[in-house]
Amino acid sequence: MSAWELGSQAIAFMFAFLLFSMLCILVTSLILWPFWWAFRVVKGISPQSLTALYRYHLIAASADIIRACAQIHRCRGLTTRTELMESMLQKVENLEPLILRAYLAPGNPARSARRRTSLAEHAGRVAARLREVEARIEHEPNSAVPELADLLLTIQERYAAGRVGALLDLSEITDEKLKEFSPVRRRKQTLPLIAAIMLTIAGAIGIAQTDLPDVAEGPAVLLVAILASALVYRAPRRIEERAQYIIGQ
Repeated sequence: MSAWELGSQAIAFMFAFLLFSMLCILVTSLILWPFWWAFRVVKGISPQSLTALYRYHLIAASADIIRACAQIHRCRGLTTRTELMESMLQKVENLEPLILRAYLAPGNPARSARRRTSLAEHAGRVAARLREVEARIEHEPNSAVPELADLLLTIQERYAAGRVGALLDLSEITDEKLKEFSPVRRRKQTLPLIAAIMLTIAGAIGIAQTDLPDVAEGPAVLLVAILASALVYRAPRRIEERAQYIIGQ
């Protein structure tokens, strides 16, 4: 073999080796890049950042509702105003659990059991006050919507300052202000969820033992799950609506 042929084969071998190395690096980068990205994301998450994220969830949710109140106040179209109002009322409903757990938010100082009971009672009266305003929105939107925004502004300010035992003034949560609304109690979700799951499983097993057609077994199991939720969570109106929707399918 001549020196020219030997040199040509060496160059070809080096070129193939470089090409193969680049291909391996490219494939390895494509495989490892998601893991590296996930590592960087997780590395940037600390208990302190998660605490801040959870702590200010209530403030962000309240700000969203206040923004919705401003949109409703400026809106003139009846259809659009109704849609905005429905969306806003749903946001108020989603805000309630955050208010009931406000005193449990990370970053707040540890408190005695008696103090936590007092804070829970205050949070329940605040939630009841918001329910009272919420009930008047459809009948008195011009007065109730601004009132709701004002209450949420106060709650935001007090919560940001760590005053979870004074989210609203005592004059705002008197029995006269609450009217027929009782203080809201924070519900434990674990046991009701387990009970609903067990009832659904029992119902599904019972349906499997019957001679229902295969097409009907799916909707039957869904109806059992709905009835189990009705028994556990005591929400007959929504349960009835979902049941009618499934039956209509």
